[in-house]
Amino acid sequence: MIKNPKARRFLAAARGKTIAVMGGSFNPAHKGHLDVALYALRKLRADEVWWMVSPQNPLKSADEMAPFADRMASAERLARHHSRIRVTDIEVMLGTRFTADTLCTLVGSVRDARFIWIMGADNLVGFHRWAEWQQIFNSVVIAVFDRPSYSLRALSGPAARRFARTRIRERSGSLLRNRRAPAWVFFHTPLNPLSATRIRYRTDGRYS
Repeated sequence: MIKNPKARRFLAAARGKTIAVMGGSFNPAHKGHLDVALYALRKLRADEVWWMVSPQNPLKSADEMAPFADRMASAERLARHHSRIRVTDIEVMLGTRFTADTLCTLVGSVRDARFIWIMGADNLVGFHRWAEWQQIFNSVVIAVFDRPSYSLRALSGPAARRFARTRIRERSGSLLRNRRAPAWVFFHTPLNPLSATRIRYRTDGRYS
């Protein structure tokens, strides 16, 4: 039972929709994030993309993170002209720390919505280090978007090998929303090579 009234209202608006969920630090948000979101809307036939800004990525140092409010604001600025991209602090509202717990709550709370987890190939490389990563594969369908230089490592990594039999063809990506987990697709598509680390370096003259 979700106690937070803001979270209940937010999730109620997802009923009957296909929602592509993209988690991340957004430290800061950049055009690479936007490219993935717009591609997901088009190729996955999603009704909305949720940018789920993480309060603190468990695999990253807090010293590297800008304040949460600043990261939310950077995502909101980038998405301001795109009504189907919603920037959310749902993990703060739910009080969840790990993606697996967040997705489990979303799926269990809005049963008539279809959730798709979307991420870059760089995340797939180290996905086996995420808490309850196999639970994520078994909870929601997943769309992975290529990033420059990551394709080979991502598709030969532990997570891709473990769920190799459940991968669907790229040309069938629009049907992913109708599949039952575990099912995933890898999109070989040219995307913006920008990274948040590179942007931070350009901004303050150092890598953080």
